[in-house]
Amino acid sequence: MRFLSLIAVMLLPMTAFAETNNPSELVTGAWASGNTLDACDTAPITHFMSDGVVAAFLSKDSDLHSLGVWNVEDDTLSMTHNDFPLKGDGRSNDPVKLRILDLNETQFVTENSKGQMRSRVRCDHIELTLGHDHSVHD
Repeated sequence: MRFLSLIAVMLLPMTAFAETNNPSELVTGAWASGNTLDACDTAPITHFMSDGVVAAFLSKDSDLHSLGVWNVEDDTLSMTHNDFPLKGDGRSNDPVKLRILDLNETQFVTENSKGQMRSRVRCDHIELTLGHDHSVHD
């Protein structure tokens, strides 16, 4: 059932990011909370998809924790963080705004409204399978 919710969010109209090396393209991908690649195996993973969907996992092998949408404008990452169980009324939480302090191919550092910083490391080498369904969907 949680896959149906993820698919529904992914079908929302999103902005395509076409310009190369823009912040949105750099953010796209899987990021683990931490400073080294070891974090990719054990730390929470935030997966920013190119169509503006974001999914958070407690680790690469754990269940889906939350999902929402994201975008980057200037030096600010804005994203909704809708934890499971999702509300039946379909209303998303208000977006969280994070100031981007550092963003490159391997590191992503943000600061929240309370001044707390979070470092993330890119995890391009992992797969998030979540016990996915391999059947053909018509």
